[in-house]
Amino acid sequence: MNVASPNERLLRKALLANAGFSLLAAVIIVGWHHQLVGLLGIPPRFNPMSLAFALAVFAIWLLVCAVRKQIKPLDARLAVGMDLAWVIASLPVVAFTDLTGPGKLVVGIVATIVLYFAVSQWIGIRRILSDCQGKMQKVRGA
Repeated sequence: MNVASPNERLLRKALLANAGFSLLAAVIIVGWHHQLVGLLGIPPRFNPMSLAFALAVFAIWLLVCAVRKQIKPLDARLAVGMDLAWVIASLPVVAFTDLTGPGKLVVGIVATIVLYFAVSQWIGIRRILSDCQGKMQKVRGA
């Protein structure tokens, strides 16, 4: 990882935190999926291991994006989009499923944390793009 500009630092930290949180969630699901199914009221037809696998793959992808010398804005935007999709998909889960009270609370808390990552990443992207535009204006004005 290179020494990032202050504007890139926020995006890099947000991507790394998102990766860590996603991987932690995957590990928790793998290690305690039987207990989680009962505690949260997850329907038997839902396979939590597939969710754990998807979260692990997402975490690895975020990590790869975050440690690149230069973060690709498209990758960061995709991360924001996937996080927002998670948040939006969580709304009907909380509103219309038969999860237990603790299950709905967990889904809501996770969605809030994921929304925080999306917002942090978006701010980081905007800062980088603003920095690039400022540098281009300096070059044009020189």
